[in-house]
Amino acid sequence: MQKKVGVEAIHVRSGTTTQANNILATLDLGHPVEDLEDGPAGWMHVRTEVDGREVEGFAVGELRKTAAWNPPPQPTFRPLESDAREALADAAIAQWIRFDRGEGLESREPFSSFIGAMWKHFGEKFTGKDHQMPWSAVAISLMVRNAAAKGFAAYGNFPESTGHARYIWSSIRAMASGDTTAPFWGVRRNNQKPLVGDIVANWRNEPHSYDQFLAAQANPQWPSHTDIVVAVGPNMCLAIGGNVRNTVYATRYQLDNGGFLAPNQRIVDGKPVGEVIALMSNRA
Repeated sequence: MQKKVGVEAIHVRSGTTTQANNILATLDLGHPVEDLEDGPAGWMHVRTEVDGREVEGFAVGELRKTAAWNPPPQPTFRPLESDAREALADAAIAQWIRFDRGEGLESREPFSSFIGAMWKHFGEKFTGKDHQMPWSAVAISLMVRNAAAKGFAAYGNFPESTGHARYIWSSIRAMASGDTTAPFWGVRRNNQKPLVGDIVANWRNEPHSYDQFLAAQANPQWPSHTDIVVAVGPNMCLAIGGNVRNTVYATRYQLDNGGFLAPNQRIVDGKPVGEVIALMSNRA
């Protein structure tokens, strides 16, 4: 059975012990493997290709991932979603890896130049060193564009923007009108469980609700943020976005016991500065 890595990284080992000297390879988030389905309890027996060589070995079946709400151990591998959803997740992960797996800061090279290349698509000359210019929406637009270039034409209808609010609003309005040409429908966070390839939408700095987006008759241009879902576990999903911690970062979002997005309210100095308001459900 084909699967992909569902955590930031996992070791493939020659045996079913966690000794340091039995590591055959380390696989990144999203790396494809064949689950041979005969691993002993707590382990996965997998086969994959790494840098042109075949690797077959064992990986632990779950990992404890730290987060404020203490989620249960997360499965290290996940089943595949549709090709279109996987293409968008792959596009997001490619940028995360390009930014040194969330360690490549915007103010340093070559990462500043990477951001400059994103802005160039919008006819701008900004770089990551232009700290007054948030680049997170530009990054998401690029990720969707790269998925479209893999042959998934539906993503070509994505309303690229330098601000997240445009495509959050567009997705919510598309759902309300039943627009089947839209690649995403914006649903309330507690109405649909997130899947790989969906986009998590948040208000930022100034609270704005789902209903306010729904009622807006034109792009409201409110401060917002979005991240692309790349893995889903029992009480946590990983979602990648740009300009998070000054890099391309994989954020851990809390899910409730039913598998729906929790509010994930962010507090700074005792004041709310962001919260999930919608899930942009992938229809590509």
